[in-house]
Amino acid sequence: MKKIILYFCFLAIYGCAGYEPLFSTKELSYYVIDIENVSKNNLTEKISKRLKNYTSKDNSNKKGYKLEISSNMNNMISSKDGKGNVSSYKMIISVNVKVFNQDSDLLISTLNFNKDFVYNNQENKSNLDKYKKDIQENIINKISQDIIIKLQSI
Repeated sequence: MKKIILYFCFLAIYGCAGYEPLFSTKELSYYVIDIENVSKNNLTEKISKRLKNYTSKDNSNKKGYKLEISSNMNNMISSKDGKGNVSSYKMIISVNVKVFNQDSDLLISTLNFNKDFVYNNQENKSNLDKYKKDIQENIINKISQDIIIKLQSI
C-alpha cells in the first residue's frame, strides 16, 4: 500500500513539470504598443486592463499593434410571465477593436465581438445585481481571450 501511495505522489510531483499557461506571453508573435479607449466606460477599461499584460518592451521579431477599443452593454427583458412580471433578462455586450500597424496609422483589421447571456430574474435584487456583475466579468474575460487569439492570427 505504501508503494502505491509513493508511486502516486511521485507522479503528481513530476507529472506536471512542463505546465505552461494557455495564454502565456512568451510565445506570442505580437505585442501591443498602445490601447486607446474610445468609449470611456467600465467595460472598455476592464478589457484594456486584461490586455495590458501583452504590452512588451522586448520588440525583437514581433509585430506591434495599436488598439482602439469601444464597447457597450445592453440589458433587455427577455421574457415575462403571465402576470406581466419579468422572468428573464438578456445581457448583450458588444466590443469593437480596431487594430493599427505599429509604424503607421494604417488600419489592419476591425474585430467585432458580440456575446450575450440570458439569466432569470431573482426575488432578491442585491443577489441579482451580484449575479449580473459575475456574468459581466465572465463575458469580459471571454471577449479578452478572443481578442488575444484573433490578434495572434492577424
